[in-house]
Amino acid sequence: MTRYLVTGGAGFIGSSIVEELVKRGHTVRVADNFATGRRENLKAVMDKIELVEGDLAELDFARHVARDVDYVLHQAAIPSVPRSVADPILNNRSGVVAT
Repeated sequence: MTRYLVTGGAGFIGSSIVEELVKRGHTVRVADNFATGRRENLKAVMDKIELVEGDLAELDFARHVARDVDYVLHQAAIPSVPRSVADPILNNRSGVVAT
């Protein structure tokens, strides 16, 4: 069975990917810091996934969640252009450091 890590998996796009992977029978780990993602987005599959809360910009956390997976689907991002422009440090941390 293929093992996936979906970063930003509690967001709108990430949670849709998670649901489809679960539907196809894959093992799914979700990493999210819940800055914009919501647990409610995962309620349909919560009992079928491994959910890990943390910041991918922290190297130890990133190494931990990426351990023993076959694929990483990186969806973690700041989903708002105005917010990204207003807070370029946060945008850099999410869009560059965490990537």
